[in-house]
Amino acid sequence: MRHRGRGRVFDSRHAAETIGQCDLLVSLNPWHSPSVDRLLRLLSPARSVGFSPAFDVVLPKDSKRHVADQVFALATHFDSSLRIEDFAFPPRLPRRCDPRIREFLESVAPGKRVLAVHNETKPEKVWPRERLIRLIDAFLDRHPDFVAFVLDFYPWKGRKPHRRVIHSPGLPLHYAFSVLRASDVFLGVDSCMLHAADLYRLPGVGLFGRANIGFASKTYNYRQWGFRFSRRRQISDARGMNYIREPRVLAALEGLLT
Repeated sequence: MRHRGRGRVFDSRHAAETIGQCDLLVSLNPWHSPSVDRLLRLLSPARSVGFSPAFDVVLPKDSKRHVADQVFALATHFDSSLRIEDFAFPPRLPRRCDPRIREFLESVAPGKRVLAVHNETKPEKVWPRERLIRLIDAFLDRHPDFVAFVLDFYPWKGRKPHRRVIHSPGLPLHYAFSVLRASDVFLGVDSCMLHAADLYRLPGVGLFGRANIGFASKTYNYRQWGFRFSRRRQISDARGMNYIREPRVLAALEGLLT
């Protein structure tokens, strides 16, 4: 699939051959393009459900609703008694993960609570590193019962981090998720780690800004893409990530601790 002109383009004929004959086609795509129209013509299902007028049953798109609720509207179309909370399970992990992470944390930070931090995603969605460093330092100075477990790149670069910072570069994804499960609070940007923390019901602070993409300008809407299930504080600035200041984030984190 690639981007071109009017949107996402893919090989509709190959997709139709792969799917084969079907009576019902359900599309989870929040976007639409001519390739989707061609796919529908090629498959000609007896009934189709999706998010654009090309489908027989058109589901509403609402920027004020979380994307998880928008997608789950497909399920409630068939059974209105279903509740998304009954299906929002955390990721399943290999059994070895949790004991190993607990053993590691007990060996390096016995008796400490854990702040999990993740600030790695598309460049326009990343919080400035210097502010992240200052925030972590301030939080740990004010909360001696905590360590910070940084789950992405090493933001200090040539300087020594706070003595209660744990950093594990290249940690496999299932172990990173296990760190979330063992943590007490989360700080991060719009990424898979934020959504995993949400599914683990880990209290967290999410940071969202605005980005210029080519000639377009896009706001990352926390109502659509932020936390959905856990206790949270979501900080957004339509001017961009550079305008989010450390005192605001620190106050949000400490608000979750109480």
